[in-house]
Amino acid sequence: MTTPTDTGERGGATSVQMALLWIAMITFIMAVVQTALLYLAGQLALTAAEDGLRSGRYYGVGSAEQARRNAQDFIARTAGTTLGAPTVEAVLSDDGATLQVTVSGTVLAVVPGLELHVAKQATGAIEQVTP
Repeated sequence: MTTPTDTGERGGATSVQMALLWIAMITFIMAVVQTALLYLAGQLALTAAEDGLRSGRYYGVGSAEQARRNAQDFIARTAGTTLGAPTVEAVLSDDGATLQVTVSGTVLAVVPGLELHVAKQATGAIEQVTP
């Protein structure tokens, strides 16, 4: 007569170990995906701010409104749901020499209820003709 210990059976220990391992692996994968989404949203916000800055600082244009419109257009074309509730702010300095474009929004979340924000800005001088 054989008993369960004689045949090498461990009474379900492997199932418990696999269940714990899968929980850890899924948590790790979700953390990696969330980090990648955070990075992507930050890059989209930065690129939108830089695109707006480029269009708003040309000589003869020097327009904060043009910069804001172009940054919003870039987000509308490329961000999809990666950058949620995006806001764009473009400010021309008091002396009209520099332009600052700020893009912010929320990051697409893998975990329900997790709310991450990202904000990026680009600042540059307005092109001017020098004598």
